[in-house]
Amino acid sequence: MTETVSSLAALLGGRVVGNGNQAITGVADLRMAGQDKIGFVRDTRYRDAARTTKLGALITFDELETPAAQIVVADVGLAFARVALCFHPVPRAAMRSIHPTAVIDSEAHLDGAVEVHARAVVGKARIGAGTVVMAGCVIGDDCQIGADCVLYPQVTLYRGVVLGNRVAVHAGAVIGSDGFGYAMDGAQFVKVPQLGGVRIHDDVEIGANCTIDRGAIGDTQIGARTKIDNLCHVAHNCVIGEDCAFAAASLVAGSTVIGDRVILAGHAAVGGHLKIVSDVRIGGNSCILANVDAPGDYMGHPLIEKRRWIRTMVALRDLSDLPRKVDVLEKRLNQRNGEGLGRS
Repeated sequence: MTETVSSLAALLGGRVVGNGNQAITGVADLRMAGQDKIGFVRDTRYRDAARTTKLGALITFDELETPAAQIVVADVGLAFARVALCFHPVPRAAMRSIHPTAVIDSEAHLDGAVEVHARAVVGKARIGAGTVVMAGCVIGDDCQIGADCVLYPQVTLYRGVVLGNRVAVHAGAVIGSDGFGYAMDGAQFVKVPQLGGVRIHDDVEIGANCTIDRGAIGDTQIGARTKIDNLCHVAHNCVIGEDCAFAAASLVAGSTVIGDRVILAGHAAVGGHLKIVSDVRIGGNSCILANVDAPGDYMGHPLIEKRRWIRTMVALRDLSDLPRKVDVLEKRLNQRNGEGLGRS
C-alpha cells in the first residue's frame, strides 16, 4: 500500500507542511532511515531527533525544524494509531479458505468469506463473514461469532459463547470456562453447574491468555469497545460496561457489575458482588473490597482517593525518618540541659 502525505493528512484532518506528494508506504521510528516512511513527534523532547530524521514525513503537534514533510494534528497519538492501522490493518478474511487439517462440524454455518487455519476445530457454531480463525483454535457448539472477528492461535471458546462484530481475541485466551461455583456438603465441595454463557459485544479486544468465565445461570457480559489486556480474569456473572480498559493481570471476582469507561491499571483486584460506577480510574496493585459509588481516581488497599493515597505514602515515608529526628532532638536537648547545669 502506498499513500501520500496529503492523502494521510486528509484521513487525519491534519495540516500539511512541506511536500504533500511524498510517497509513504509505512510507519517507522524517528531514528530509522526511510524516505518512504512516516513517524511521529508528540513531545518537545524529540525536537532534536526530528531535525536529523531521515524519514519522509512526521506527524506532529506543531511545526518543527525538520527536512521531513509534516502533518500537524491536535492529537498525535490518535493520528499515528490511525495511520498505523491504515498500513497494518487487523486481519480480515477476503475469501473463504479452510485449511485441510481443520475439523468443521457438518452443522457449522460459515457466512461467506471465512478463514479457518490449520488444526482449528469448529463445532455446531455460526461464524460471520470476514472472520479469521487461526491455527489450533477450538470453537464449541452453539457459539456465535460476528463479522470481521479474529481469533488468534490457540483460542478456546466453550459452548454457547457469543461474540459481536469486530471482536479480537488473542492467543491462548479461554472464554466460557466454568465459573468457580461450589456448594458445601459438610467438609466437601459439590460443584454447581455453570449453565449461563458469555456475551461479548462489538469491537472488544481480549488479550493473550485471558480467562472469561461463563455465568452460573445468566451470561457474563463484556460491553462494546472494552479492551482487556493480557493475563486478566473476569469471573462468572460479571457485567462489564462499555469503553472500559483493564491492564495486564487485572482480576474481577464473580457477580461484580462495572460501569462504562472504567479503567483498571495493572494487577488491580476487584472483589465479588460489588458495584463500580462509570468513570472510575483505579491505580495499579489496588484492591477493591467495597462498592465504588462516585466517579474519580482511586488507589491502594484499602481503596481510597488517589490524592489522599499519595499524601498517605508521603506521610509514611516521612514517618520512617521520625526515629532519627527524635534522636537528634534528644541529643540537642540533653546538650542544652548539660550546659544549663554547668552554669548553675
